[in-house]
Amino acid sequence: MGTPKKRLVSVIEAASENVHDVKVGSSSANSDLHEKQILLTQLLDDKHTFVYKKLVVPMNMRSIYWKCYGFPANEDGEILTKVKIVCILCKTVISYNGNTSNLRMHLRSKHPQELDNLELQAPPKKPRIDIKEKKSVKKQQKTSPAVSYVYSADGTVHLDKDVHIVSDPNITLDELNTSTPTVKVLMKSEQSPADNENVTAYLMQEDHHSESTTTELELQVQSDQSVFERKTISDAIAEFITMDLQLPDVVETAGFQRLVATLRSPCEIPSKIKLVEDVIPKLYDTFKESVLINLNAASSDIAISIEEWKSDNSETNITIAAHYLQQELEDQLQSKVLLTHHCSQLFNSEHWCHMFDNLLNDWGIKFNKVKAIVVATEQELLLSALKLRGFVLIPCLIYTLQSVCMKGCFTLPVVSEVINKVRLLLTLIYRNSSALTSLRIQEHVLQLEDIPLTLDYPKIWISTYIMLEQLLARRSIMKSVIDAIDSVSYERELMNISDDDWCVIEDIVTVLEPFKVTTMTLAEEKSPLISLLKPLMWQLISVHLKVRDDSDSDLSKQMKIMLTKLLTEKYSDESVDTILKTATTLDPRFKQLPYSVEESKVMLNGPIKVQLTDMMEQCNDVNDSKDGDGQQNTLKKTRLSGMEFLLGDLCTTSNSLSVSERAELEVTQYQSEPTANLDHCPLQWWQKAVGKFPNLAKLASSYNCIPATAIPPNRIPVEPQISFDMKRAKIFPEILDKLLFLNANRPNYI
Repeated sequence: MGTPKKRLVSVIEAASENVHDVKVGSSSANSDLHEKQILLTQLLDDKHTFVYKKLVVPMNMRSIYWKCYGFPANEDGEILTKVKIVCILCKTVISYNGNTSNLRMHLRSKHPQELDNLELQAPPKKPRIDIKEKKSVKKQQKTSPAVSYVYSADGTVHLDKDVHIVSDPNITLDELNTSTPTVKVLMKSEQSPADNENVTAYLMQEDHHSESTTTELELQVQSDQSVFERKTISDAIAEFITMDLQLPDVVETAGFQRLVATLRSPCEIPSKIKLVEDVIPKLYDTFKESVLINLNAASSDIAISIEEWKSDNSETNITIAAHYLQQELEDQLQSKVLLTHHCSQLFNSEHWCHMFDNLLNDWGIKFNKVKAIVVATEQELLLSALKLRGFVLIPCLIYTLQSVCMKGCFTLPVVSEVINKVRLLLTLIYRNSSALTSLRIQEHVLQLEDIPLTLDYPKIWISTYIMLEQLLARRSIMKSVIDAIDSVSYERELMNISDDDWCVIEDIVTVLEPFKVTTMTLAEEKSPLISLLKPLMWQLISVHLKVRDDSDSDLSKQMKIMLTKLLTEKYSDESVDTILKTATTLDPRFKQLPYSVEESKVMLNGPIKVQLTDMMEQCNDVNDSKDGDGQQNTLKKTRLSGMEFLLGDLCTTSNSLSVSERAELEVTQYQSEPTANLDHCPLQWWQKAVGKFPNLAKLASSYNCIPATAIPPNRIPVEPQISFDMKRAKIFPEILDKLLFLNANRPNYI
């Protein structure tokens, strides 16, 4: 018959020329087929490649150890060979001989913790002993002369020749025989003729063991189950990436793959390319339709917010969001991210005008529906383009505090020097185990461990404030902590915080404490609205930043004067001031504030009454135009009743009020209402009061859609703010817009 290699080549040539349906009828045919299988299973002198797309476990494989293994399968979930299995924990290739002996051996050697967990949850019916397992393996080696396998102590198998199990798109699965037993051969496709010499990977004849026999129905079940698992896992991974703003590269890391494989076996993890080019774009398209529907259902005007931020490569981006009230949920401010756009220095005002026009057009937002734009950016060309379009630009309060604190406080030379010294000190403490231990022990004694002393995140001012605040609380113990650090005299001089430095830290903490309270107040609000700005600004400027000659140090006076000036300039625009006053007047919580009593009367009897009258007249005009055409053809002379005929002239009265009178009535009713509690939500208050003054409630909703900040309240606290900023900065441009859109707009993301 010739050498085994020539016989193997002849079998391969015959297989490639034959049709796929080779029926084995007689026992001699079965014998020949078995011989071919043995020959093809022997890997001779060449290096061969076995290809799989996923790992599959038949449903009748019920041993607990199968949670960590799978048979190689193609994209449709069809098992390609049952000669080999793959460990999903470490991707090691293991020979399968109809039992789970070497499966357990591999787990015991390489993954003892996983094995213990498996057997703890579901102990095997028949406990196995490692010595018997080794004897069983040796016995199988002796009774299988056709293929020479060499087992290691960990249960892995080594063939006589090199075998590589990889993923290759040029590999296709062909069936040479459809009768039982089934023969499957893995062959190179015609697209790679250069590799035709090594066409064989494995030929496998399925045996009749209970665990290894797979019927056609079971194969179909495996395929359907694999498709279901693939979709479920892909969606779950995409949701994980969008919810936590993880980079798609995470799916290619060994740790993530091992985690997913441990949680669910077997499974297919989508590649980075599949996530970026397929899964995430489809999710984006789905949720874009949902956002469009929600925007069309807005019952009020719409406010736009623009947030500027920088990526890790120092590129500037802006994220644009829409804010509105829905008719069914008027007690909740809805916010939807629409677009994230790169800010290039080459863009001019014309570009920004064109970009914003396209944005509103894409989302079906009319220009006259945009009440105001809350801006957290200093892009001058963008701001000038928006002003040219006639929009009112209101500075974001969080962004304003960040800018004001940095310019009016942290950039002062004496302050900057102390902050840098504190950062160096904390860095050295956390690098020195003795100093850190001393710090932790003394923190425990002072009961200060609840809020740790950590380095700041310079991009966010409040993290720097908290660092200084916590250092000041530990002033009494810092000398002993510093003494625990072994360093040269030069470094010790740098670490030393003098009395003057402590005074500077104390001044900073004292002056900026109201700013911290303001930030915390915004974070506690369910919907921080624009109506908060005027009261907060008045309280900051007139009370907390008021210079006190008898108690303020020179540094405190300097900081207060600069902070007051910067805050006043930020909100000095007349159109901005008008919106802030109107929104505050229509907030039932602030009717009795000391500064606002007279101001509210002026606004209610002036601009608010005028806006209310105009709105009511427009509504009447719209209603008249709708009813006019229908009434022209149906007007008929109505028949007078006897009472009207006899006494109509004597009792002529008008029960209807003019538009101006109805507006006056609603304003008066609102003024007579008691002031709402400060912790009451104005949106809920207006929803309940809509029956008393429906027109004024509608006017209030056009101002209640404007947020006080471009940053959502769940991101205002320092830790979420830092975490989100760091994750967002790492996202690469190709997927930036879609990922931030999904992160903000997918439901249940709180």
